Amino acid sequence: MPGGIVFAGVAPHPPLLVPEIGGDRLKAVAGSRGALRDLAKRLIDSAPDVVVLISPHSPTDPVYFLARSTPELSGDFREFRAGRVNLTFKNDLAMLDALKEAAVDEGVNLREISGPQPLDHGALVPLYYLVEAGWSGPIVVLGFTFQSNDKHLRFGRAIRKAAETISRNVALVASGDLSHRLMIDGPYEFEPTAHLFDQQIVEAISAMNPSGVLEIDPNLKDRAGECGYRSIVIALGATDHQPPRFKVLSYEGPFGVGYMVADLLVG
Repeated sequence: MPGGIVFAGVAPHPPLLVPEIGGDRLKAVAGSRGALRDLAKRLIDSAPDVVVLISPHSPTDPVYFLARSTPELSGDFREFRAGRVNLTFKNDLAMLDALKEAAVDEGVNLREISGPQPLDHGALVPLYYLVEAGWSGPIVVLGFTFQSNDKHLRFGRAIRKAAETISRNVALVASGDLSHRLMIDGPYEFEPTAHLFDQQIVEAISAMNPSGVLEIDPNLKDRAGECGYRSIVIALGATDHQPPRFKVLSYEGPFGVGYMVADLLVG
């Protein structure tokens, strides 16, 4: 059976979305929580063989895309006083090997990280919702680079080519938050134009217009203090072989950080 990208989505990753951490604050992010549950169900329904997740908080390198290479991947939320919440998965090393080769073909490079590297919250928060929905299969967790949009699009295409090469049905999750500077009393320095970044991303995805994401003003992106843009660009590359089928499931920013949940491969 031919493999490929059977699902692609965007997921925010604030730890407060985990009930054991969020507590009473969950009421303020009910929209994101419901949308993440919807996204997780959509992913499970796509029947993937492996989940490939891009996390902004994974180790990064200026020019190399990085991947953990241990047979098992695990992590917990002890950093957020919820160490009892822990997740463990098998690492799909065959997918990783295929991705290394496909990346070279696309003119980008993937480097493996050996040794213990606990999963970060950028991976763990979306994975929490996937496990809640019933996911227990293997994963691959990747970090992005500081290179151009073109390089990240190429890396997304490499993920798709690797899946096709070894007949893997891949569900791709682009983890990332939008602006971190939406509120004067938020956790980061306020930027009065930051909401425009979020608005343009949400409008572009809603309009099924990938160019609207790729052509966003780099200065506006920097001022917004986002952490999910390059994850989204990789996902756009992985799905650019067919007409865009995007749907924004939710957007909110009650604590000064923008959270968008979106399906980039709506059936």
